[in-house]
Amino acid sequence: MGSGEWGNGGDEEAEISNFSEQEKQIFVIKSFKGATSKLKGSTSKLKGSTSKLKGATSKLKGATSKLKGATSKLKGATSKFKSATSRLKGSTSRLKGLTSRLRGATSRLKGLTSRLRGATSRLKGSTVIFQKLFASLLASAF
Repeated sequence: MGSGEWGNGGDEEAEISNFSEQEKQIFVIKSFKGATSKLKGSTSKLKGSTSKLKGATSKLKGATSKLKGATSKLKGATSKFKSATSRLKGSTSRLKGLTSRLRGATSRLKGLTSRLRGATSRLKGSTVIFQKLFASLLASAF
């Protein structure tokens, strides 16, 4: 074998080595492109999610504001309710006192009603006697 043959063999090895290196570079480039594509997709999704989050945050702020207003109104209503409850207790206490007085008056009224019936009965009897007496007086006068 001549020295020229060795040179050719060296060139083939260099080309194979060069080809293998290029394949590795192509693989790395393809992998990088794939990763870049996935990253772009993820970035796009993230932008969409960020936009949705901003919208949700805005709605949440609105709801929080309404809740604060409702809470304030509830505090006012609670205060009014406490005041009304206090007045109701006072009215209930007065009503109990009046009910007791009404029972006493009812009892007295029953007694008076009974006495009135007795007096009415006696008056009817007296009226009958008076009518008879008046009739006899009229009869004796004529």
